Amino acid sequence: MAREHHLAPAERPQAYADAIFSIVATIMIVPLSGEAVKEIADEENLLTGLGEMWFKLVIYAISFFLVSSSWDLHAWIFRMIEKVNETIVLLNLGVLMMTTFVPYAFLMFAEHPREPLSVVLFCSCVAIQGFFMLAILLHAYSRPNLLKKEFVQQGKEEMKLQRTRATIKVLIRPIIYLIAIPVSYGSIEVAWALLVLAVLKPIIFLIVDAIIKCAKGKVEEGTSLFKLSRLYSETSDVFRTNGFSDGVYAIVATLIILDICVNNVPAEGILDVHGTLAEALAHDASVFLSYAGTFVTICLLWYLHHSMFYNIRAQNSLLLTFNKLALMFAGFLPIVFKLTGEFGHLVRNNNTSVAVQLNSGTVFLASVWFLAIWITAMCKKSELLHPSAHGTHDCVFMFLNLLIYPIVSLVIFCVCFAVPVPSAVINGVQIALIAVFILLKLVRNWTQRCVSEHDPEKSPETDAELSDYKGQPGGPKEEGLEGHDNAAVESESTSL
Repeated sequence: MAREHHLAPAERPQAYADAIFSIVATIMIVPLSGEAVKEIADEENLLTGLGEMWFKLVIYAISFFLVSSSWDLHAWIFRMIEKVNETIVLLNLGVLMMTTFVPYAFLMFAEHPREPLSVVLFCSCVAIQGFFMLAILLHAYSRPNLLKKEFVQQGKEEMKLQRTRATIKVLIRPIIYLIAIPVSYGSIEVAWALLVLAVLKPIIFLIVDAIIKCAKGKVEEGTSLFKLSRLYSETSDVFRTNGFSDGVYAIVATLIILDICVNNVPAEGILDVHGTLAEALAHDASVFLSYAGTFVTICLLWYLHHSMFYNIRAQNSLLLTFNKLALMFAGFLPIVFKLTGEFGHLVRNNNTSVAVQLNSGTVFLASVWFLAIWITAMCKKSELLHPSAHGTHDCVFMFLNLLIYPIVSLVIFCVCFAVPVPSAVINGVQIALIAVFILLKLVRNWTQRCVSEHDPEKSPETDAELSDYKGQPGGPKEEGLEGHDNAAVESESTSL
């Protein structure tokens, strides 16, 4: 009874971890966004400057994927845990402490990629984080009262097997990084290859798991692990995915104002040059316009993400990977904002077109993965979508919403090859897209009313009532999710 008294629900440690992971995954771009404009301004050529810092951008992409994969592993471990004690809370803080050190280790590695010590710092940080996660896993399995009932009810033998598989899954990345530490002193290139290899941890886990099963005589079960159907057959709830994604978009939307606060508040010396405060602010008009366009873009990307996941009740590995890619490219928007504001209005060395192409290309890559997410959900809609989202009407309009940004961004990107396009044009288009989404929403509502009038039996109100009933305590619950009760869903899944 004394132990039970010190137990608490696992929701709050999970929410705190989601916030830390999303912040860390996003703020790593801040040092690069500051250095990018400075270095490229010295070159006076945007394309040349980008060519000189491409390695840092690649390291950021790898680091983002590593942080988001660590979050994914953290969410997977806590999917088995229903309650936490003080030991798990403290071990979880250890995970988060090493996570917050990742931006420093990333920047050291980005600035000094050929120094073995920078590789050691980066690898040690991620490896120690993995060992803290392993400690959480083993401690939870040693206290069955912390685990969810469905895991405890399977019996000791099955729990032992699951613990072994989970231990292998958690240990793969720390082992790779521990190997990379001594290797970096012999061949820095091989150490880099090991860092990239760690991103492929899910594939490595499948291989190791298959080898173990085949060694135990379960050849058929081991070979079945390599079937592509496994990528979309195993599902989990999207509760923490929504929280992590919201955190990334919120932080990206906030980061872009920091540069304006630091660099675009006129000092007294600036007023002496420009004469008045209004003239000083007018000198930075392109930066403020770029801020408005970028902020609107980030908010509308979040709106699209919200609209999709309002209809999605479960996720598989493919869907989760596409979501990570969408968030990773959204993480580049703070640096894109600075480059567009600085170079998008300068007709010099073709900087204008390059800045606009960089902006439109990044938005295209941040939005096109939404289409992949929705197509994945549609292909397995009986397992991944809420029943109220199975209608053709809602699916078609959701698809049209998701097409807007890829099409507009691709058109602007291609036009820049023919004529110079200043940043004011793309920023104006990004702001005007608000009206496009509202117009599409009005058309959707109008067609929905027309369908309801012609066929009252299939009206969305009926589906909404059924969905609300399922969300009530006494109503039937949907199956197929692990440890997450679905909220009631309404018919208007993409409402503003």
